[in-house]
Amino acid sequence: MTYKPNSRQVTFVLPIYFTKAEIVFTKSSKSLENISFRIAPCSKPIHAVSTEILEKGQWLAQLIWSEGRSQFCSEQLIDII
Repeated sequence: MTYKPNSRQVTFVLPIYFTKAEIVFTKSSKSLENISFRIAPCSKPIHAVSTEILEKGQWLAQLIWSEGRSQFCSEQLIDII
């Protein structure tokens, strides 16, 4: 997962055959409010999600996907400036 502040996007690579995926942004560990985006399967492995709606500050980005019965998660802290 890579955050690109100039283009205001988070880009990531998913397996071509994933069955379900979403990226969840959480402002802080004390916050119960999340912003999530579902990722539709397609023939391209590289996906991008805009961060324009996120307020300035530090966010936890969690990429969650499944392949068959297996579920995976990747996390990264990003700073929106």
